[in-house]
Amino acid sequence: MHIHLGGHLNFYEAHQRAHLEIVVTGALTLAALIEQLSLPRAEIAIATINGVAAEDDAVVMDADRIEFYPPVGGG
Repeated sequence: MHIHLGGHLNFYEAHQRAHLEIVVTGALTLAALIEQLSLPRAEIAIATINGVAAEDDAVVMDADRIEFYPPVGGG
């Protein structure tokens, strides 16, 4: 599974990488993946699976491309 951590979300990854490759056996919900990656759910505004916006209960598989993006602020 290819995972992209957009914006500042890579700070929550141990090596601060924006792109991760992990192996997932079987189906996993997006919420479970977020927990497994130790990402704070409140910091994720948009999650996509293969380019399509997804909710926490969506099922992800090993061949999927997952992207997480934080909220955007400005001023």
